[in-house]
Amino acid sequence: MNDGRRRRAVGLSDLRPQVEPASLPRVMRILLATSFFPPQHRAGTENYTFGVASGLVKAGNEVRVLCAGRWADGRRYFNGHTDESYQGVSIRRLHLNWAKAPDPNRYLYDNPIVAKEVARYLTQIRPDVVHITSCLTLSASMIRIIKQMRIPVIITLTDFWFLCPRITLLRRNSELCSGQTTATDCLRCMLGESKSFRVVSSILPESLIDACLVRVSQRPSISRLRGMRGMALDITHRKEYLRETLGMADCVIAPSKSLENVFRQNGFCAPMRIVPYGHDLSWLQSYARRTEPNKVRFGYLGQIISIKGVHLVLQAFTTLPPESSATLSVFGDLNKEPPYSEQLRRIAANSSNIQFKGTFTREQLGEILGQLDVVVVPSVWYENSPLVIQEAFAAKIPVVATDLGGMSELVQHQVNGLLFERSNVQDLAHQLRRVMNEPGLLERLRAGIGAIKNMDDELHELGKVYREFMKTPQDQTAPCPSDRRC
Repeated sequence: MNDGRRRRAVGLSDLRPQVEPASLPRVMRILLATSFFPPQHRAGTENYTFGVASGLVKAGNEVRVLCAGRWADGRRYFNGHTDESYQGVSIRRLHLNWAKAPDPNRYLYDNPIVAKEVARYLTQIRPDVVHITSCLTLSASMIRIIKQMRIPVIITLTDFWFLCPRITLLRRNSELCSGQTTATDCLRCMLGESKSFRVVSSILPESLIDACLVRVSQRPSISRLRGMRGMALDITHRKEYLRETLGMADCVIAPSKSLENVFRQNGFCAPMRIVPYGHDLSWLQSYARRTEPNKVRFGYLGQIISIKGVHLVLQAFTTLPPESSATLSVFGDLNKEPPYSEQLRRIAANSSNIQFKGTFTREQLGEILGQLDVVVVPSVWYENSPLVIQEAFAAKIPVVATDLGGMSELVQHQVNGLLFERSNVQDLAHQLRRVMNEPGLLERLRAGIGAIKNMDDELHELGKVYREFMKTPQDQTAPCPSDRRC
Protein backbone atom coordinates (compact mmCIF):
# COMPACT_ATOMS: atom_id res chain seq x y z
CA MET A 1 0.00 0.00 0.00
CA ASN A 2 1.50 3.38 -0.94
CA ASP A 3 2.15 6.26 1.47
CA GLY A 4 -0.86 8.18 0.23
CA ARG A 5 -3.13 5.39 1.31
CA ARG A 6 -1.63 5.23 4.78
CA ARG A 7 -1.75 8.90 5.58
CA ARG A 8 -5.29 8.83 7.00
CA ALA A 9 -4.39 6.47 9.83
CA VAL A 10 -1.95 8.82 11.56
CA GLY A 11 -1.92 12.14 13.32
CA LEU A 12 -4.09 11.47 16.38
CA SER A 13 -1.53 10.29 18.93
CA ASP A 14 -2.33 13.24 21.18
CA LEU A 15 -5.90 11.98 21.56
CA ARG A 16 -5.00 8.69 23.23
CA PRO A 17 -6.79 8.18 26.55
CA GLN A 18 -4.85 7.08 29.61
CA VAL A 19 -4.52 3.30 30.04
CA GLU A 20 -6.59 1.97 32.94
CA PRO A 21 -4.75 0.47 35.90
CA ALA A 22 -4.33 -3.29 36.09
CA SER A 23 -7.11 -3.74 38.66
CA LEU A 24 -10.19 -3.20 36.50
CA PRO A 25 -13.53 -1.98 37.85
CA ARG A 26 -16.49 -4.30 37.65
CA VAL A 27 -18.44 -1.75 35.64
CA MET A 28 -17.15 -1.41 32.09
CA ARG A 29 -17.41 1.55 29.72
CA ILE A 30 -18.33 0.02 26.38
CA LEU A 31 -18.86 1.60 22.99
CA LEU A 32 -20.84 -0.44 20.45
CA ALA A 33 -20.22 0.77 16.89
CA THR A 34 -22.53 -0.40 14.14
CA SER A 35 -24.25 0.57 10.88
CA PHE A 36 -27.74 1.63 11.97
CA PHE A 37 -29.78 1.18 15.14
CA PRO A 38 -33.42 0.96 16.26
CA PRO A 39 -36.02 2.25 16.21
CA GLN A 40 -35.44 3.51 12.66
CA HIS A 41 -33.78 0.29 11.50
CA ARG A 42 -34.65 -3.23 12.63
CA ALA A 43 -32.86 -5.80 10.48
CA GLY A 44 -30.83 -8.66 11.97
CA THR A 45 -27.66 -6.73 12.81
CA GLU A 46 -29.61 -3.83 14.33
CA ASN A 47 -31.71 -6.16 16.48
CA TYR A 48 -28.65 -8.09 17.60
CA THR A 49 -26.73 -4.93 18.51
CA PHE A 50 -29.69 -3.59 20.43
CA GLY A 51 -29.95 -6.85 22.34
CA VAL A 52 -26.28 -6.68 23.33
CA ALA A 53 -26.46 -2.99 24.27
CA SER A 54 -29.64 -3.41 26.30
CA GLY A 55 -28.27 -6.43 28.13
CA LEU A 56 -25.01 -4.71 28.99
CA VAL A 57 -26.91 -1.70 30.33
CA LYS A 58 -29.12 -3.91 32.49
CA ALA A 59 -25.97 -5.54 33.87
CA GLY A 60 -24.89 -2.13 35.15
CA ASN A 61 -22.30 -1.19 32.51
CA GLU A 62 -21.88 2.23 30.92
CA VAL A 63 -22.85 1.64 27.30
CA ARG A 64 -23.05 3.90 24.28
CA VAL A 65 -23.85 3.15 20.66
CA LEU A 66 -22.29 4.92 17.67
CA CYS A 67 -23.99 4.53 14.30
CA ALA A 68 -25.14 6.36 11.20
CA GLY A 69 -28.36 8.33 11.37
CA ARG A 70 -29.44 9.96 8.13
CA TRP A 71 -27.57 8.26 5.31
CA ALA A 72 -28.77 9.64 2.00
CA ASP A 73 -29.91 13.20 2.63
CA GLY A 74 -28.41 16.49 3.75
CA ARG A 75 -26.76 19.44 2.01
CA ARG A 76 -23.24 18.29 2.82
CA TYR A 77 -21.51 14.97 3.27
CA PHE A 78 -21.26 15.26 7.06
CA ASN A 79 -24.31 16.93 8.59
CA GLY A 80 -23.44 16.77 12.25
CA HIS A 81 -24.60 14.35 14.91
CA THR A 82 -27.42 13.89 17.38
CA ASP A 83 -27.31 12.32 20.82
CA GLU A 84 -30.40 10.50 21.99
CA SER A 85 -31.62 7.60 24.09
CA TYR A 86 -33.68 4.57 23.11
CA GLN A 87 -34.99 2.21 25.80
CA GLY A 88 -32.16 3.11 28.14
CA VAL A 89 -29.37 2.97 25.54
CA SER A 90 -27.42 6.17 24.76
CA ILE A 91 -26.88 6.66 21.03
CA ARG A 92 -24.83 9.02 18.93
CA ARG A 93 -25.97 9.11 15.30
CA LEU A 94 -23.66 10.59 12.65
CA HIS A 95 -25.70 12.11 9.84
CA LEU A 96 -24.08 11.44 6.49
CA ASN A 97 -25.11 11.88 2.88
CA TRP A 98 -22.86 9.20 1.43
CA ALA A 99 -23.35 10.32 -2.19
CA LYS A 100 -21.83 13.74 -1.42
CA ALA A 101 -18.55 12.44 -0.03
CA PRO A 102 -15.38 13.79 -1.72
CA ASP A 103 -14.74 10.23 -2.88
CA PRO A 104 -17.99 8.30 -2.27
CA ASN A 105 -16.66 4.92 -3.34
CA ARG A 106 -13.56 5.01 -1.15
CA TYR A 107 -15.35 6.57 1.81
CA LEU A 108 -17.61 3.52 1.97
CA TYR A 109 -14.69 1.53 3.42
CA ASP A 110 -11.90 4.08 4.19
CA ASN A 111 -13.38 7.26 5.59
CA PRO A 112 -11.12 9.94 7.12
CA ILE A 113 -14.01 12.23 8.09
CA VAL A 114 -15.78 9.56 10.09
CA ALA A 115 -12.42 8.52 11.59
CA LYS A 116 -11.95 12.03 13.01
CA GLU A 117 -15.47 12.07 14.44
CA VAL A 118 -14.88 8.66 16.02
CA ALA A 119 -11.62 9.92 17.54
CA ARG A 120 -13.35 12.96 19.03
CA TYR A 121 -16.10 10.80 20.51
CA LEU A 122 -13.62 8.30 21.96
CA THR A 123 -11.73 11.13 23.63
CA GLN A 124 -14.98 12.39 25.10
CA ILE A 125 -16.37 9.12 26.48
CA ARG A 126 -13.08 7.23 27.09
CA PRO A 127 -14.40 3.64 26.70
CA ASP A 128 -12.59 0.61 28.10
CA VAL A 129 -13.37 -1.36 24.94
CA VAL A 130 -15.05 -0.87 21.56
CA HIS A 131 -17.20 -3.63 20.09
CA ILE A 132 -18.00 -3.26 16.38
CA THR A 133 -20.90 -5.19 14.86
CA SER A 134 -20.87 -3.57 11.41
CA CYS A 135 -18.64 -1.20 9.41
CA LEU A 136 -21.18 -0.82 6.62
CA THR A 137 -21.80 2.91 7.10
CA LEU A 138 -18.97 4.21 9.28
CA SER A 139 -16.26 2.30 7.36
CA ALA A 140 -13.30 0.28 8.61
CA SER A 141 -11.17 3.37 9.18
CA MET A 142 -12.58 3.57 12.70
CA ILE A 143 -10.76 0.30 13.52
CA ARG A 144 -7.42 1.95 12.80
CA ILE A 145 -8.25 5.01 14.88
CA ILE A 146 -9.40 2.90 17.82
CA LYS A 147 -6.19 0.89 17.75
CA GLN A 148 -4.06 4.01 17.38
CA MET A 149 -5.70 5.33 20.53
CA ARG A 150 -4.76 2.06 22.27
CA ILE A 151 -8.29 0.97 22.99
CA PRO A 152 -9.16 -2.73 22.63
CA VAL A 153 -11.41 -3.42 19.66
CA ILE A 154 -13.61 -6.50 19.28
CA ILE A 155 -15.37 -7.14 15.96
CA THR A 156 -18.37 -9.40 15.45
CA LEU A 157 -18.77 -10.43 11.82
CA THR A 158 -22.46 -10.20 11.01
CA ASP A 159 -22.09 -10.54 7.22
CA PHE A 160 -19.47 -10.69 4.44
CA TRP A 161 -18.86 -6.94 4.06
CA PHE A 162 -15.10 -7.25 4.59
CA LEU A 163 -15.01 -9.64 1.62
CA CYS A 164 -17.76 -8.39 -0.64
CA PRO A 165 -18.93 -4.83 -1.38
CA ARG A 166 -22.37 -6.31 -2.06
CA ILE A 167 -22.17 -7.83 1.46
CA THR A 168 -23.80 -11.12 0.48
CA LEU A 169 -21.19 -12.97 -1.64
CA LEU A 170 -23.99 -13.26 -4.17
CA ARG A 171 -23.27 -12.34 -7.77
CA ARG A 172 -25.62 -10.09 -9.68
CA ASN A 173 -26.84 -13.13 -11.64
CA SER A 174 -27.75 -14.77 -8.28
CA GLU A 175 -24.86 -17.24 -8.39
CA LEU A 176 -22.92 -17.80 -5.17
CA CYS A 177 -19.44 -16.31 -4.93
CA SER A 178 -16.49 -17.73 -2.96
CA GLY A 179 -14.94 -14.31 -2.44
CA GLN A 180 -11.80 -15.43 -4.24
CA THR A 181 -12.17 -12.96 -7.06
CA THR A 182 -10.15 -10.49 -9.10
CA ALA A 183 -10.82 -6.76 -9.15
CA THR A 184 -12.45 -7.05 -12.57
CA ASP A 185 -14.68 -9.91 -11.38
CA CYS A 186 -16.04 -7.66 -8.65
CA LEU A 187 -16.36 -4.61 -10.90
CA ARG A 188 -18.30 -6.55 -13.51
CA CYS A 189 -20.57 -7.83 -10.75
CA MET A 190 -21.07 -4.39 -9.18
CA LEU A 191 -21.59 -2.57 -12.49
CA GLY A 192 -23.41 -5.31 -14.38
CA GLU A 193 -26.73 -3.48 -14.58
CA SER A 194 -25.32 0.04 -14.82
CA LYS A 195 -26.26 1.99 -17.93
CA SER A 196 -22.77 3.48 -18.00
CA PHE A 197 -21.24 0.00 -18.06
CA ARG A 198 -23.54 -1.11 -20.86
CA VAL A 199 -22.57 1.93 -22.92
CA VAL A 200 -18.85 1.29 -22.40
CA SER A 201 -19.32 -2.41 -23.18
CA SER A 202 -21.04 -1.58 -26.45
CA ILE A 203 -18.18 0.66 -27.58
CA LEU A 204 -15.00 -1.08 -26.44
CA PRO A 205 -13.78 -4.47 -27.59
CA GLU A 206 -14.08 -7.17 -24.92
CA SER A 207 -10.30 -7.30 -24.47
CA LEU A 208 -10.21 -3.67 -23.26
CA ILE A 209 -13.26 -3.61 -21.00
CA ASP A 210 -11.55 -4.98 -17.90
CA ALA A 211 -8.62 -2.57 -18.13
CA CYS A 212 -11.09 0.29 -18.61
CA LEU A 213 -13.08 -0.73 -15.53
CA VAL A 214 -9.97 -0.80 -13.34
CA ARG A 215 -8.82 2.62 -14.57
CA VAL A 216 -12.21 4.19 -14.00
CA SER A 217 -12.41 2.74 -10.47
CA GLN A 218 -9.09 4.42 -9.61
CA ARG A 219 -10.18 7.88 -10.77
CA PRO A 220 -12.58 9.50 -8.29
CA SER A 221 -13.38 12.28 -10.74
CA ILE A 222 -15.08 9.63 -12.90
CA SER A 223 -16.06 6.92 -10.42
CA ARG A 224 -18.02 9.36 -8.24
CA LEU A 225 -20.37 10.23 -11.13
CA ARG A 226 -23.94 9.03 -11.16
CA GLY A 227 -24.05 5.51 -12.57
CA MET A 228 -20.60 4.73 -11.13
CA ARG A 229 -21.05 6.00 -7.57
CA GLY A 230 -21.25 3.21 -5.01
CA MET A 231 -20.28 0.60 -7.62
CA ALA A 232 -16.98 1.48 -9.33
CA LEU A 233 -14.85 0.88 -6.24
CA ASP A 234 -11.08 0.47 -6.32
CA ILE A 235 -11.44 -3.22 -5.54
CA THR A 236 -7.70 -3.95 -5.33
CA HIS A 237 -7.25 -1.29 -2.67
CA ARG A 238 -10.46 -2.30 -0.89
CA LYS A 239 -9.30 -5.90 -0.59
CA GLU A 240 -5.84 -4.94 0.69
CA TYR A 241 -7.12 -2.28 3.07
CA LEU A 242 -9.84 -4.40 4.66
CA ARG A 243 -7.72 -7.53 5.02
CA GLU A 244 -5.01 -5.50 6.76
CA THR A 245 -7.47 -3.52 8.88
CA LEU A 246 -9.45 -6.51 10.11
CA GLY A 247 -6.15 -8.04 11.18
CA MET A 248 -5.63 -5.12 13.57
CA ALA A 249 -8.56 -6.15 15.76
CA ASP A 250 -7.79 -7.65 19.12
CA CYS A 251 -10.36 -10.35 18.51
CA VAL A 252 -12.77 -11.14 15.67
CA ILE A 253 -15.90 -13.07 16.58
CA ALA A 254 -17.66 -15.30 14.07
CA PRO A 255 -21.17 -16.36 15.14
CA SER A 256 -21.00 -19.45 12.90
CA LYS A 257 -18.39 -21.94 11.76
CA SER A 258 -19.39 -21.52 8.13
CA LEU A 259 -18.71 -17.78 8.26
CA GLU A 260 -15.32 -18.31 9.85
CA ASN A 261 -14.44 -20.85 7.15
CA VAL A 262 -15.24 -18.40 4.36
CA PHE A 263 -12.92 -15.79 5.85
CA ARG A 264 -10.13 -18.32 6.42
CA GLN A 265 -10.45 -19.57 2.85
CA ASN A 266 -10.00 -16.00 1.67
CA GLY A 267 -6.73 -15.55 3.53
CA PHE A 268 -7.87 -13.48 6.50
CA CYS A 269 -5.48 -14.03 9.39
CA ALA A 270 -7.34 -12.01 12.01
CA PRO A 271 -7.39 -13.53 15.52
CA MET A 272 -10.77 -15.23 15.39
CA ARG A 273 -13.02 -17.29 17.63
CA ILE A 274 -16.56 -18.61 17.33
CA VAL A 275 -19.19 -17.23 19.71
CA PRO A 276 -22.72 -18.19 18.60
CA TYR A 277 -25.40 -15.56 19.02
CA GLY A 278 -27.37 -15.34 22.22
CA HIS A 279 -31.00 -14.29 22.04
CA ASP A 280 -33.27 -11.93 23.92
CA LEU A 281 -36.16 -14.27 24.70
CA SER A 282 -38.24 -11.86 26.77
CA TRP A 283 -40.94 -12.03 24.09
CA LEU A 284 -41.63 -15.65 25.12
CA GLN A 285 -43.71 -14.28 27.98
CA SER A 286 -46.39 -13.41 25.43
CA TYR A 287 -46.03 -16.67 23.48
CA ALA A 288 -48.89 -19.12 23.61
CA ARG A 289 -48.97 -21.91 21.06
CA ARG A 290 -52.35 -22.19 19.44
CA THR A 291 -53.13 -25.17 17.25
CA GLU A 292 -55.74 -25.67 14.57
CA PRO A 293 -56.73 -29.30 13.95
CA ASN A 294 -55.97 -30.71 10.50
CA LYS A 295 -54.18 -27.54 9.41
CA VAL A 296 -50.48 -26.75 8.97
CA ARG A 297 -49.66 -23.04 9.23
CA PHE A 298 -46.44 -22.09 7.45
CA GLY A 299 -44.87 -18.69 7.96
CA TYR A 300 -42.11 -16.43 6.67
CA LEU A 301 -40.78 -13.65 8.93
CA GLY A 302 -38.16 -11.17 7.76
CA GLN A 303 -37.15 -8.69 5.13
CA ILE A 304 -39.12 -8.80 1.89
CA ILE A 305 -36.13 -8.62 -0.46
CA SER A 306 -35.02 -10.92 -3.25
CA ILE A 307 -31.96 -12.42 -1.53
CA LYS A 308 -34.25 -13.76 1.19
CA GLY A 309 -35.92 -16.03 -1.36
CA VAL A 310 -39.50 -15.19 -0.39
CA HIS A 311 -40.59 -15.94 -3.97
CA LEU A 312 -39.38 -19.53 -3.55
CA VAL A 313 -41.68 -20.33 -0.64
CA LEU A 314 -44.61 -18.67 -2.46
CA GLN A 315 -43.94 -20.66 -5.63
CA ALA A 316 -43.56 -23.89 -3.65
CA PHE A 317 -46.74 -23.25 -1.67
CA THR A 318 -48.81 -22.67 -4.81
CA THR A 319 -47.95 -26.20 -5.98
CA LEU A 320 -49.69 -27.75 -2.97
CA PRO A 321 -53.06 -29.39 -3.70
CA PRO A 322 -55.87 -26.82 -4.00
CA GLU A 323 -57.91 -28.71 -1.42
CA SER A 324 -55.06 -28.45 1.09
CA SER A 325 -55.93 -26.78 4.38
CA ALA A 326 -52.39 -25.40 4.76
CA THR A 327 -51.86 -21.64 5.05
CA LEU A 328 -48.87 -19.39 4.46
CA SER A 329 -48.47 -16.09 6.33
CA VAL A 330 -45.79 -13.65 5.18
CA PHE A 331 -44.63 -11.06 7.73
CA GLY A 332 -42.46 -8.17 6.55
CA ASP A 333 -42.36 -4.76 4.91
CA LEU A 334 -43.61 -4.91 1.32
CA ASN A 335 -42.26 -1.41 0.65
CA LYS A 336 -38.59 -2.43 0.89
CA GLU A 337 -38.30 -3.53 -2.77
CA PRO A 338 -41.58 -2.52 -4.48
CA PRO A 339 -40.92 -4.31 -7.82
CA TYR A 340 -40.06 -7.52 -5.96
CA SER A 341 -43.13 -7.18 -3.76
CA GLU A 342 -45.29 -6.80 -6.86
CA GLN A 343 -43.79 -10.04 -8.18
CA LEU A 344 -44.73 -11.74 -4.91
CA ARG A 345 -48.29 -10.46 -5.12
CA ARG A 346 -48.63 -11.92 -8.60
CA ILE A 347 -47.44 -15.32 -7.37
CA ALA A 348 -49.74 -15.19 -4.33
CA ALA A 349 -52.73 -14.44 -6.55
CA ASN A 350 -52.71 -18.14 -7.46
CA SER A 351 -53.57 -19.20 -3.91
CA SER A 352 -56.29 -18.01 -1.55
CA ASN A 353 -54.36 -19.43 1.41
CA ILE A 354 -51.45 -16.96 1.21
CA GLN A 355 -51.68 -13.79 3.27
CA PHE A 356 -49.33 -10.82 3.56
CA LYS A 357 -49.57 -9.64 7.15
CA GLY A 358 -47.16 -6.71 7.19
CA THR A 359 -44.67 -5.77 9.88
CA PHE A 360 -44.73 -6.34 13.60
CA THR A 361 -42.83 -5.11 16.63
CA ARG A 362 -40.42 -7.27 18.57
CA GLU A 363 -42.86 -7.25 21.47
CA GLN A 364 -45.40 -8.95 19.16
CA LEU A 365 -43.06 -11.79 18.16
CA GLY A 366 -44.53 -14.23 20.68
CA GLU A 367 -48.04 -13.54 19.41
CA ILE A 368 -46.92 -13.98 15.78
CA LEU A 369 -45.10 -17.26 16.38
CA GLY A 370 -48.11 -18.54 18.27
CA GLN A 371 -49.99 -18.49 14.95
CA LEU A 372 -47.47 -20.75 13.16
CA ASP A 373 -46.54 -24.42 13.03
CA VAL A 374 -43.51 -24.15 10.72
CA VAL A 375 -41.19 -21.27 9.84
CA VAL A 376 -39.60 -21.22 6.37
CA VAL A 377 -36.19 -19.59 5.78
CA PRO A 378 -35.57 -19.84 2.00
CA SER A 379 -32.60 -17.44 1.59
CA VAL A 380 -30.53 -17.75 -1.57
CA TRP A 381 -27.33 -16.36 -0.01
CA TYR A 382 -25.08 -17.93 2.62
CA GLU A 383 -26.61 -16.05 5.55
CA ASN A 384 -24.58 -16.03 8.74
CA SER A 385 -26.66 -17.20 11.67
CA PRO A 386 -30.26 -16.07 11.04
CA LEU A 387 -31.85 -14.91 14.27
CA VAL A 388 -35.29 -15.99 13.07
CA ILE A 389 -34.26 -19.67 13.10
CA GLN A 390 -33.32 -19.61 16.76
CA GLU A 391 -36.39 -17.53 17.60
CA ALA A 392 -38.56 -20.19 15.99
CA PHE A 393 -36.70 -22.89 17.90
CA ALA A 394 -37.23 -20.99 21.16
CA ALA A 395 -40.97 -21.37 20.51
CA LYS A 396 -40.47 -25.07 19.64
CA ILE A 397 -41.35 -24.42 16.00
CA PRO A 398 -39.48 -26.50 13.38
CA VAL A 399 -37.79 -24.70 10.49
CA VAL A 400 -37.60 -25.52 6.79
CA ALA A 401 -34.47 -23.82 5.45
CA THR A 402 -32.02 -23.67 2.59
CA ASP A 403 -29.20 -26.19 2.87
CA LEU A 404 -26.54 -23.50 2.86
CA GLY A 405 -24.18 -21.53 5.12
CA GLY A 406 -25.29 -20.66 8.62
CA MET A 407 -28.80 -21.98 7.98
CA SER A 408 -27.68 -25.59 7.64
CA GLU A 409 -25.49 -25.15 10.71
CA LEU A 410 -28.57 -24.48 12.83
CA VAL A 411 -31.15 -26.69 11.13
CA GLN A 412 -30.41 -30.41 11.32
CA HIS A 413 -32.27 -32.23 8.59
CA GLN A 414 -35.04 -34.42 9.99
CA VAL A 415 -34.00 -33.61 13.57
CA ASN A 416 -35.26 -30.08 14.31
CA GLY A 417 -36.32 -29.13 10.80
CA LEU A 418 -35.91 -29.90 7.12
CA LEU A 419 -33.41 -28.65 4.54
CA PHE A 420 -33.92 -28.13 0.82
CA GLU A 421 -31.55 -27.47 -2.07
CA ARG A 422 -30.83 -23.79 -2.71
CA SER A 423 -33.37 -22.16 -5.09
CA ASN A 424 -35.00 -25.53 -5.80
CA VAL A 425 -38.76 -24.88 -5.71
CA GLN A 426 -39.59 -28.55 -6.28
CA ASP A 427 -37.44 -29.67 -3.35
CA LEU A 428 -38.91 -26.99 -1.09
CA ALA A 429 -42.45 -28.03 -2.11
CA HIS A 430 -41.51 -31.64 -1.34
CA GLN A 431 -40.42 -30.70 2.19
CA LEU A 432 -43.64 -28.72 2.76
CA ARG A 433 -45.69 -31.75 1.64
CA ARG A 434 -43.73 -33.97 4.01
CA VAL A 435 -44.71 -31.78 6.94
CA MET A 436 -48.33 -31.98 5.88
CA ASN A 437 -48.51 -35.67 5.02
CA GLU A 438 -45.99 -37.68 7.05
CA PRO A 439 -47.67 -38.91 10.24
CA GLY A 440 -45.90 -37.69 13.36
CA LEU A 441 -43.17 -35.77 11.51
CA LEU A 442 -44.04 -32.36 12.93
CA GLU A 443 -44.11 -33.74 16.48
CA ARG A 444 -40.74 -35.47 16.01
CA LEU A 445 -39.17 -32.28 14.70
CA ARG A 446 -40.53 -30.32 17.65
CA ALA A 447 -39.06 -32.89 20.02
CA GLY A 448 -35.69 -32.55 18.28
CA ILE A 449 -35.35 -28.84 19.07
CA GLY A 450 -32.79 -28.26 21.80
CA ALA A 451 -32.20 -25.42 24.25
CA ILE A 452 -31.58 -21.97 22.82
CA LYS A 453 -28.65 -19.85 23.96
CA ASN A 454 -30.03 -16.73 25.59
CA MET A 455 -28.57 -13.24 25.59
CA ASP A 456 -27.35 -13.55 29.19
CA ASP A 457 -25.13 -16.45 28.15
CA GLU A 458 -23.62 -14.46 25.29
CA LEU A 459 -23.16 -11.38 27.43
CA HIS A 460 -21.23 -13.49 29.93
CA GLU A 461 -18.95 -14.68 27.11
CA LEU A 462 -18.56 -11.19 25.68
CA GLY A 463 -17.76 -9.82 29.13
CA LYS A 464 -14.93 -12.33 29.45
CA VAL A 465 -13.61 -11.28 26.02
CA TYR A 466 -13.80 -7.58 26.90
CA ARG A 467 -11.94 -8.02 30.20
CA GLU A 468 -9.37 -10.30 28.62
CA PHE A 469 -8.18 -7.50 26.38
CA MET A 470 -8.73 -4.72 28.87
CA LYS A 471 -6.21 -6.49 31.11
CA THR A 472 -3.58 -6.49 28.39
CA PRO A 473 -1.41 -3.37 27.96
CA GLN A 474 -2.60 -1.91 24.69
CA ASP A 475 0.88 -1.19 23.37
CA GLN A 476 1.23 -4.95 22.96
CA THR A 477 -0.73 -7.28 20.77
CA ALA A 478 -2.92 -9.59 22.81
CA PRO A 479 -3.37 -13.08 21.38
CA CYS A 480 -6.90 -14.26 20.71
CA PRO A 481 -6.98 -18.01 21.45
CA SER A 482 -7.55 -19.34 17.98
CA ASP A 483 -5.73 -21.29 15.33
CA ARG A 484 -4.91 -18.70 12.69
CA ARG A 485 -4.22 -21.33 10.01
CA CYS A 486 -2.67 -18.77 7.70
